[in-house]
Amino acid sequence: MPITSLFVTRLYRAHLSEQGVVDPSELENSCWAIANDDEAGQEWCEENGYPGYTSYASLTDLPWRFPIFADLVKVLDAHVAAFAKDLEFDLDGKELKLEDIWINILPEGGVHTSHIHPHSVISGTTYVAMPDGA
Repeated sequence: MPITSLFVTRLYRAHLSEQGVVDPSELENSCWAIANDDEAGQEWCEENGYPGYTSYASLTDLPWRFPIFADLVKVLDAHVAAFAKDLEFDLDGKELKLEDIWINILPEGGVHTSHIHPHSVISGTTYVAMPDGA
């Protein structure tokens, strides 16, 4: 009897430090500082019932505004390149490009609802800080 794999999803997990250097304290402090200063993002969260904070609808240029996010993009690009190589993607001479990056800060019990990223080749999440025991 044949066995078929359907909708197989490969997951890549690694520490940022495996592909470069990003200061975790500076990254976390920057996330909190941005969240505290981003009034447009705070308003969007309130209007849309988003628990906590997201820069999704307010700041689309974090790597340009904040050097720590430019550092993060370089490291993420290296991770994505390693994953794409493992997946044996035929990119036909093209490169994968990080399209967007944003901050989410959720309170205890908060969730980021299920969603899709249309036209995305690879999507990912970087956890900057987690509560003890999470």
